[in-house]
Amino acid sequence: MLALLDQEEEPFVATEEEAVIAHEAVMKLKPVALGRTDIRLRVIEKPDIVVPVPARAVELIITFLSAMAERKPFSVIPHEAELTTKQAADFLNVSRPFIVGLLDRGEIPSRLVGSHRRVLMSDLMNYKKQSDDNRRAAIARMVSESRKLGLP
Repeated sequence: MLALLDQEEEPFVATEEEAVIAHEAVMKLKPVALGRTDIRLRVIEKPDIVVPVPARAVELIITFLSAMAERKPFSVIPHEAELTTKQAADFLNVSRPFIVGLLDRGEIPSRLVGSHRRVLMSDLMNYKKQSDDNRRAAIARMVSESRKLGLP
């Protein structure tokens, strides 16, 4: 299993110069990304190098370039990454004790490394999706019930 890529490193933040370049790239690539078109990138310094890029990758590149252009910190975390309970709590924006409770109840799978728990990023994302789906369903039920009762 992969370890978290940035356990020791700070999130990536673009320099001012990189932000300017990223902004220009976003402006040029965004229409292509909106068209969901596969593209080919040519390296100007080495015109014989042409790289095919699938449309979905273009969308991801736009996301990263947009963060760079705004100088927002970001990290890339593989799905297979194992996070500490602190990192898992930060990802879900909850407290560490709340995460520990979820792990104790088996709501999110984890494993022990010595006496420390590790949580797969993919399991956190699955929990978050399920939690979001449950929340949306509860809101829909509340809206339906309020309509039945004639509430505004």
